Parts: sequence; structure tokens; C-alpha cells
Amino acid sequence: MERENGIEQNKTYRSFRTSLDMGMGVIYVLCGSMVIYGRYFGTMELNAKVAYIVGGLMTAYGVFRVYRGVNAVFGSKKQ
Repeated sequence: MERENGIEQNKTYRSFRTSLDMGMGVIYVLCGSMVIYGRYFGTMELNAKVAYIVGGLMTAYGVFRVYRGVNAVFGSKKQ
């Protein structure tokens, strides 16, 4: 009984973690894009280098999080 409950909790946790990875990844991509476009259109007063570095890092991290979430979904089906 205890083992079955632990397995169900583990599946629930993995499902939650996967959806969290994808959701936060999308948010990071959107925020990174807003920083870059905000600098481009002049709505943010940031140095151009700082805006592109911060926006690029946020976008790259967001893509990584989405990739990790998608990999968890499709990687678990192979096992």
C-alpha cells in the first residue's frame, strides 16, 4: 500500500514539475522578449548592451525550461 502511494505521488510530482517547467519557460521567453523589444521601441531606459544581454539570457533560459519539460513528457514514454 505504501509503495503504491509513493509511486502515485511521484507521478503527480513529475507531472506538476513538467507543467511548471513549460509554463515558467514560456513566461521567461515572454519577459526576455519584452526586455529586448522594450529597449528597441524606447519604452525602457536601459543601456542597449544590458537590454540585449538580459533579454537574451532570459529567452535562452526560457527555451531551456520548455525543452526540459517537453523532454520529460516524450522521454518518459520511451521507458
